[in-house]
Amino acid sequence: LFAGKGLCGSCHFFPLFNGSVPPFYIDSEFEVIGTAENSTNKKVDKDEGRYLVTGIPEQRFAFKTPTVRNIEFTAPYMHNGSYKELKDVVEFYHKGGGNGFGFNIPNQTLPFDSLQLNASEKENIIHFMKSLSDTTGTIKKPVRLPAFENDGLLNKRKIGGEY
Repeated sequence: LFAGKGLCGSCHFFPLFNGSVPPFYIDSEFEVIGTAENSTNKKVDKDEGRYLVTGIPEQRFAFKTPTVRNIEFTAPYMHNGSYKELKDVVEFYHKGGGNGFGFNIPNQTLPFDSLQLNASEKENIIHFMKSLSDTTGTIKKPVRLPAFENDGLLNKRKIGGEY
């Protein structure tokens, strides 16, 4: 579903599940998806994204494709935090992004029609994304922190951040 019918993998590339472009993973994709201003999906967010840096009209509302790894722990979602739950994010994409909500997004890189996902498929996409979450360090404290060869200050850090 993630790589197929849901089309998630067309922007969140395997094996990193972010916008790093295969095969060398040097470049990163920016997508125009028409993110809503907030979870009511009434208006497109005013932030013009990459266009503000490049001045290229086709990049208006383009944002870097984020990783899906650890998504279970990184709410709120989208560049502006407009969605609090993954089900809302999946529904946004299911409906066709901004164009699917009636926004005028001329260069949207998503299909603007419905993905035709049923409730079970939407739920399975969410379960798959949550399976990409790493809980290392959440069960018990690490024994030590990474050491840095030439940085005495960083090497004085304490586990748990207590100073």
